[in-house]
Amino acid sequence: MAGITEKELLEFLKAIEAGTVVLQPEKCIPQDIYAGDVPYTASNGWRITIFNDCNEWDYVEEVITADGRSLDFDSIDNHMATVRDYTPDDQIAWEKYGIPGYCRFRCTRCGAALEDMELRKLPFLCRPCRQSRKD
Repeated sequence: MAGITEKELLEFLKAIEAGTVVLQPEKCIPQDIYAGDVPYTASNGWRITIFNDCNEWDYVEEVITADGRSLDFDSIDNHMATVRDYTPDDQIAWEKYGIPGYCRFRCTRCGAALEDMELRKLPFLCRPCRQSRKD
């Protein structure tokens, strides 16, 4: 079976940006993994793992297509310069991947910055959203 081409992977990443492919984190809220791999299942059956570095989208760690073809970081890094250099802007990283930005935390309900250290943990809700959840 042939591997994933760079063109296919770029089309997949652009479809995520456009919202035609929607990601669902597999294990937790992405900002709960402040530095590490965040795996997602995509609405088209693919799986993608993004390395989150200090709550900033850093790079594609791994991709697996619905038919089982896969790429790992080393293959991307060594053979796919355009994907290696790909980084979504901060708004796309937040809206599509749930990754809030370098050294930032955001409310998962309204997107407000979580400046208060005690709010920078699950469930990642600002005070007004926590209060409205209780009402």
